[in-house]
Amino acid sequence: MSNSTERYQKLGLRESLTRIYQYPIACKELSSILRGAYGKLPKNLQALIFQDTLTAFRLLPEMQTRSANAAAQLLLQSAESALPKQKKSLVVTEFKQAKVAYIRRSRAHREETVSAQLPQDVLVHIFSLLDLQSLISVTLVCRSWSLAANDSHLWELQYTTVFGRSKTCSRTKMQQSSRLVKEDYMFLKENGDTKTHIHWKESF
Repeated sequence: MSNSTERYQKLGLRESLTRIYQYPIACKELSSILRGAYGKLPKNLQALIFQDTLTAFRLLPEMQTRSANAAAQLLLQSAESALPKQKKSLVVTEFKQAKVAYIRRSRAHREETVSAQLPQDVLVHIFSLLDLQSLISVTLVCRSWSLAANDSHLWELQYTTVFGRSKTCSRTKMQQSSRLVKEDYMFLKENGDTKTHIHWKESF
């Protein structure tokens, strides 16, 4: 084992990459080595650095910090400028896969945080204060908000507000818009249930 390889291993970059608070520093160290000396290093050391670069990208989804994401981006740029074509292609592919996983985990984490902070019944109560356009908008925020915003009670309130109390809505438009609800109502009435299962959202 060459002296340069020993010195590199003593840096402990691979181990540092597994720790969330050391990951950005390790990525920056790898980036610096790639840009500054990669082409002059022994083949066995180049292989170690290449494997550590791949490891850095594979671990990115677990980090979930802005500094980790920025450091990984910098490492990618350094790898693209220093590595030969075949290795560069492998690194880019690994980074793209890691980035997709990173975004998915980040999105799932945000949804879990929102769900933990606001129970569904609280969300439904808050959404009951919104107008129609705002209610539609909140369905796009995250999965838990979408579930709450599609609560039948909310859409019953919206239906009552738009068609039951509006003085500007024409009789023809009201009849057309409420046709589905009336059909559901008559069907449920025949079956002894007129309080639930009406598709209020679909009536718009």
